[in-house]
Amino acid sequence: MPRSLTLSFDLLQTFVALVRQDGDAGQVMRALDLNQPTLSKRLAHLQHAGPLLDRPWLVRDGKTWRLTEEGRKVRPAVEELVDRYHRLHQFIDAGGAGPESGPVHFACGRESAGDLVRRAFGRFRRERPEARLRISTMRGRARIEGVSNGTLDLAIVSHDDADILDFARRPLRIEPLRSERFALVGSTKSPWGAKLKALPKESAPPEALTRFPLVLPEPDAGARKGMDEALKARGLLHQLQLVVEVGGWGAILGFVRDGLGVGVVSEGALDDTAGLTVRTLDPSVFPPIESKMICRRASASGDDLDLSETALAWRDALRREARDPVGSKR
Repeated sequence: MPRSLTLSFDLLQTFVALVRQDGDAGQVMRALDLNQPTLSKRLAHLQHAGPLLDRPWLVRDGKTWRLTEEGRKVRPAVEELVDRYHRLHQFIDAGGAGPESGPVHFACGRESAGDLVRRAFGRFRRERPEARLRISTMRGRARIEGVSNGTLDLAIVSHDDADILDFARRPLRIEPLRSERFALVGSTKSPWGAKLKALPKESAPPEALTRFPLVLPEPDAGARKGMDEALKARGLLHQLQLVVEVGGWGAILGFVRDGLGVGVVSEGALDDTAGLTVRTLDPSVFPPIESKMICRRASASGDDLDLSETALAWRDALRREARDPVGSKR
């Protein structure tokens, strides 16, 4: 059933003003030159679920207002929209002599940032030194929501398609970027070096993980989710000897090189294997990590992408680097 109301710019502007005035409604009235009844009517639309919002953005807390979880999610996109509106008016008032368009906003995880993205950015900068690109690292769900709500143009994630669509709440363009297997890795000088070396090189069984003190990705990491599901299906999850759960392949390898445990990492993280014993985990049990690039479609059913010319060029640089990595040792 269609909504009887739509989000007006006045409501969005009021929301942003309230956020930036630390929830002080009195300050908002003065900043926007509103009277009490007008402000109360606007806040009522943002405070309650109904014909305008499925989930409230604001909640009253004593004499001030604070953001709900939904409000925190939409805040970056709403602020960007309101700020762009004001910049448009400044551009018009200046007779068209305004600043150039904003940068391309892109996000990825820490592993991609230090690997594929870093190399692609070097290639992109050489080819387009004038292009404006802003790269950030953030958690996977925040990347998906950022692309969906418009605060990001593109992102790299490793979630499955169903999770991507669930977090985004709208259809996104999902493109496979690269696939990397899991590897079990330990220091050759550690107490577990010989036991690790005895395993098959290309297809170590899942039971092997129960024989070592493990250094694994954080529990909420996308890569860890698939690993845990595979172990749970075989009744092995509760037999693990967990010693460290940490973010970033580099951090895991640091613990491994110090002889503090045996780690599970992506094969792509193993540029330097000196002093390490590496065994690939059985890919039929542990599905490879699938990195995917996500962006918005120009329309729900079309193939055109909601990307600027610069964003399309950055997308192409990432795809080329994934196919033909420059200087890769893998």
